[in-house]
Amino acid sequence: MLKKMILSILASALLAISAISTSSFASFAAVKLDNGKLQNNRVLIPLRDVSQHLGARVEWESQDQLITIIKDDTTIQLRVNSNQVQVNEAEVMLDVPAQLDHGGTTYVPLRFVSQTLGADVNWDQKLKQAAIALEDKEIVISMKVEPPSAAQKATMIRLQQLADKLNEANDISTMKQVREYFQPYFTDKFINLIIKDKGLQNKYEFKDLTSPAFYTSMTTGRFSQAIDIGRNEHGNLVTMTRQAQLVNIDGLWKIDSVVFKKDEIPVSGV
Repeated sequence: MLKKMILSILASALLAISAISTSSFASFAAVKLDNGKLQNNRVLIPLRDVSQHLGARVEWESQDQLITIIKDDTTIQLRVNSNQVQVNEAEVMLDVPAQLDHGGTTYVPLRFVSQTLGADVNWDQKLKQAAIALEDKEIVISMKVEPPSAAQKATMIRLQQLADKLNEANDISTMKQVREYFQPYFTDKFINLIIKDKGLQNKYEFKDLTSPAFYTSMTTGRFSQAIDIGRNEHGNLVTMTRQAQLVNIDGLWKIDSVVFKKDEIPVSGV
């Protein structure tokens, strides 16, 4: 009898915990948006989407380009291209002004929601996601990738030039003025690493480029080269890939880092 009572109490407790957990997770189900922006290393979020999902009302006056956000007893007013924000009777200055994109969406810096609405804000650098939590609401915003225009991309001539400089960086033991020589092609961070390691870790020389760069944003990208370096004891072909990470600094594409990867390709009939 006692055993049955204990089992009954445990079952009731588990059901209660399950109900509490389900309710808790349901109330914090995150809304997911995919239209954030990374601009000059700043995280920008779509104002109307975020505000409305946080339970605020948004009004737009096109003539004055004035945006009014109302939530509970808080009224926020800001204008496009202005750093100044009015929060009730107080004035808040944004680090970058509100801006209107070509599609008619107003963007503000991520900190705006914490400065004006008191929301908790978190940025995941690896995933390129912003998380915003306020009361029982949560929003996760992924950054929209905006590749550079054709005119802004690195030309094949520039990419080949950078690839050739990587070959020269294999061994810098006899090179003078390393920093000055590589300054037009590599970032300071990458040059410091080359000087520290006395050249690149892998000394393979890669030849002509066969494909253009792949761009991950308006100011970042990468290009890869691969060569055959022989066969292993199993007769499989061994290849080495060199992937260079690019950044655009003041309109000039430079190499910021390099990653090497060795692969085996099984050869049929061997």
